[in-house]
Amino acid sequence: MPVAPRPDHTLTVASWNLHEGVPASGGTHPCSAGVVEEVVRFLTHRRVDIVAFQEVGFDDRGTSELLDHITRRTALRHTAVLPLHESSFFPGRLSGVAVAGRFPLSRYRQHRLPNPGLRTTIEGQEIHSHDKGLVTATFPLGETEVDVTSLHVLPFYLFRREPDEAEFKEVWDSLAGELGRHANSRLTLVCGDFNTPERRLVLGAGTLPLASSIDGRPTYKDRSVDDILYGPGIAVNRTEVVDNFSDHRACVAQFRLPTGPGR
Repeated sequence: MPVAPRPDHTLTVASWNLHEGVPASGGTHPCSAGVVEEVVRFLTHRRVDIVAFQEVGFDDRGTSELLDHITRRTALRHTAVLPLHESSFFPGRLSGVAVAGRFPLSRYRQHRLPNPGLRTTIEGQEIHSHDKGLVTATFPLGETEVDVTSLHVLPFYLFRREPDEAEFKEVWDSLAGELGRHANSRLTLVCGDFNTPERRLVLGAGTLPLASSIDGRPTYKDRSVDDILYGPGIAVNRTEVVDNFSDHRACVAQFRLPTGPGR
């Protein structure tokens, strides 16, 4: 059965690149007690209803220890996940995206973006482009449904490439096509590490009816690469970006949902 949002029709949503649970200052464990406590405290203190994670650490079976802690220790007991590629830190492990919410989800869908097969050498080590993509969870809330996406796009800058090069048009077209499937017919929130401050690339050159809630505030070094985009019918009450153990700041936004039946 659909679950109602708060009586004031607000929904608090977070988007957070977890850096696989490894502190930016360094670490040797994929799920340390300190990281777990910080994530749990963040979610409970801000009363987050739905969170979208990028760079979630998974074991070789696709199980995330951090997500297990979240589902046991917070109200966010319902998850959708997509392990995408091998870990950047720990051999034999995986990294991917996830959505966790306090509402039961009715369905979810996964989508992998085209991998352009980029290669480069950094500090004498050859690296190649990992698979990237998204998972979208649909939450029935009262008389409406909300699609919440967790998205991670390729870090073009690591390969000394610009994301708007013609070679990558297939990547952005694939993304816009997937995000546009229900953007005009269902309440939509798109959370992610876009790895570019150019939202026009994410929005299909303006064809998707989504707006930024973070409004250009820096989230990774001095660049605005993380965001929570929202679609028609949703209004922004307030937003913040939060420093934490990761190399990305976490984004938090409180939205007001329509009070009548869903579109």
